[in-house]
Amino acid sequence: MSDVSSFNFDRIDRRIITLLVQDADLSNAELADRVGLTAAPLSRRLARLYAAGVICRKVVIEAARVGLGLQAFVEITLDRTTPQVGERFIEHVGKLAEVIEIHAVAGDFDFLLKISVRDMADFKRLIWQEFDRLAEIKTIRSTMVFDSPKISYGYLPE
Repeated sequence: MSDVSSFNFDRIDRRIITLLVQDADLSNAELADRVGLTAAPLSRRLARLYAAGVICRKVVIEAARVGLGLQAFVEITLDRTTPQVGERFIEHVGKLAEVIEIHAVAGDFDFLLKISVRDMADFKRLIWQEFDRLAEIKTIRSTMVFDSPKISYGYLPE
């Protein structure tokens, strides 16, 4: 993969990325038309953006539509913050399908997780059965999500 910090974006690259962030369902023909390219040059640019890791293919699921009615952010503080303990924690929770994001953070806690489950009973099962297996967890603090009026998957800084 290319070093993204040295990736040179031009006006057209920025427009392609902006349009895809706004509507990832655009066809290549629509995208080419909106940025003023024909199919071949657009394909080459997209291939370069994917190869550099600037754009990645991901599927985004509308959680509630597939029966995942409860989302939560969970703050985890570990008993010790050694690399081995952190790696073991990441390895364990990274295998859990309900954990859809893991962020190692600096501040009052060590990890911020985003959880997506069916309901409160499912959340309780996850916390009591799966997280309880890790003796290194000192504290768990949860915040339930009521609504997400804005979710963005990024932007290109100027």
